[in-house]
Amino acid sequence: MNSSSGTIQKGRRDRLRTGIALAIMRRRNRLRGDNSPRPLFVIGSGRSGNTLVRRVLMATGAIHIPPETFVLGEIIEMWPRLKSLMWREKVWLFCAHFEKHPHFADFGLGSLNDFAIQALGMSDRSLPALITAFYRYLAQAENSDASRWGDKTPYNTFHLPALRAAFPDAQFLWLTRDGRDAALSYVEAGLYQDFPTAARRWVDANRACETLARTGADVFRQSYETLVTAPQASFCDICDWAALPFDPAMLSAPAARLGDVEVHAHHGNVKSPISAASVGRWKTRLRGEDLAQAPDDFPVMLERMGYDPQ
Repeated sequence: MNSSSGTIQKGRRDRLRTGIALAIMRRRNRLRGDNSPRPLFVIGSGRSGNTLVRRVLMATGAIHIPPETFVLGEIIEMWPRLKSLMWREKVWLFCAHFEKHPHFADFGLGSLNDFAIQALGMSDRSLPALITAFYRYLAQAENSDASRWGDKTPYNTFHLPALRAAFPDAQFLWLTRDGRDAALSYVEAGLYQDFPTAARRWVDANRACETLARTGADVFRQSYETLVTAPQASFCDICDWAALPFDPAMLSAPAARLGDVEVHAHHGNVKSPISAASVGRWKTRLRGEDLAQAPDDFPVMLERMGYDPQ
């Protein structure tokens, strides 16, 4: 067996082990019957209105959604391998994953030392309880008394089975946007170097969300285009599905401190009034050669998402 085939087989075995571990985790967590409020994950490709949705949902006062967390899925997938460790060691590793990420400063915290002390005293020493305690800690750090927590991290699309394994009753708000506008926005924001790479990310993100929706998870799909052209009706529907209060004043309410929004330029427009000005920008900004270099499955996914690929 050559090294290449050995690496491929090892990768398959690792994915199989991870899949089995997540299936066991999901069954165990479903049987737990935790009565804590259901988490809400905003998912989909980045540059699809994710941060706008975060701003408006937080204006309900009923849910707190922190800056992007990036490492949550990795922690959940890693957790089964830590079963031989003591609780304090698990807590320290949990905190280290967040603290060592380059964007930890977005939380506005010097460290997670205080949270670690709280977590060491938890009576429920399960991963879902630890995650829930962490998000509540982040809410309290922002003086939020919201009883419910959510997450808005586009990178989570790489870890959707893990999120559902940890929280089988979670709600998933899947935001879609014309991939040409989303990929263009990725490039203009400096998050991807070229259109084909950004288009690949858009396809992979939406494919992962499609797969999640087929599992029977509680998924609500919302298009960016409808969100910005009919915001009152759209957010009313979202809040009705998510069991959150809705008031039209939320749409123009001054944004609270959002952490990453104040730091990263690519979030700059989220505090502006809701506008449909960016819908269809690709028609005047993209070149024919950009579209020609997109992945072969890009137009296929456009059509599946309800967009005319021509």
